[in-house]
Amino acid sequence: MRVTGLRRVHREESGAVLMIVAVSMLVLVGMLVLTVDLGRGIAVRREMVAGTDAAALAAAQQCAVGNTSADASDAADEMLADNKSGATVTTFTAPGCGAPPEEPQLVTVESTVNVDYFFAGIFGFDSGPVVSRAVAEWGVLTSAFGSPVTVDYDQLNACGITPDDPPDNEVDDCALHYPKNTLQEPRWGVLDLDNWGDPDAAPCSVSASESAGIINNGGSFDLKPTPAYDCIDNGLSDSVWEMLEDKTLFFPVLDLDQSTGTVKPNSAPMGGSDCTGADIPSLQAQGFDCQIDTAYIVGWIKLFVSDVSKHGPDITVTVDYGGFTSGGGLPGDGFDFGAHAVRLVK
Repeated sequence: MRVTGLRRVHREESGAVLMIVAVSMLVLVGMLVLTVDLGRGIAVRREMVAGTDAAALAAAQQCAVGNTSADASDAADEMLADNKSGATVTTFTAPGCGAPPEEPQLVTVESTVNVDYFFAGIFGFDSGPVVSRAVAEWGVLTSAFGSPVTVDYDQLNACGITPDDPPDNEVDDCALHYPKNTLQEPRWGVLDLDNWGDPDAAPCSVSASESAGIINNGGSFDLKPTPAYDCIDNGLSDSVWEMLEDKTLFFPVLDLDQSTGTVKPNSAPMGGSDCTGADIPSLQAQGFDCQIDTAYIVGWIKLFVSDVSKHGPDITVTVDYGGFTSGGGLPGDGFDFGAHAVRLVK
């Protein structure tokens, strides 16, 4: 009887051990699911959030530079693929894309990628989707700090900064030359902002203190509608030029050919007549020149001034540009040299 009882106890303990082992294995597999599969899912989720955010911003940038919704969608697809292999855009909306809006617009990107599980298959979960959603806002910037000092359209083009054809990369060390002698194809000046839009306000004078006040304050007026004429003063002291260094400002872009002035010297047969910048080559061939006193401003451009240097009486301003260009007009119907706002909102 004693032997039989011992055998019964041994059999009962054996069954308990098997149950403990089974439960332990289940717990271990559950921990593996949590540490391996769930951890992998969280890592993929982070990648999807980053990729979808980047896709929404890329699409918004396409809209901001005047491209179509199809261009924006392609940009979102490409950016998502670059950030997460196998991920696809499931929903894309970009109302208003393709034209400068009056109000900021939203781009929405929803994406998904399928994740294969290693251990969750034991519980019947072989794979599952990881989804993400991002919303970016874009619009034309109509309120910003501006500088009264003009920059030359032709010189910007020579640096590869052109409207309707945005540079692929940031443009650094673009040298803008400002000849001191106003009869040497004047390409710069200080605008009298009180006469904005008046083609007949010249001649005018802008004090150094007024210019310095605007520049030192990081710009103190909202951008004006373009295209527009404005009276221009060709005098600027060295101290004011130096104030531009290490500042980022919006500069008015001057189109020399459409700017107007007076034929100099004031002698027969053409002296004192009206002229434009486009007349300069023919006038110089006859011993005359066109002294510009009214600038034709075609747009605004955001530039960082990295250096201002003097070469004899002339000034060279070295600038960096890293924005976009398009032809939407800011905030009028002129050229748009990149005053756009793009940001992630969700």
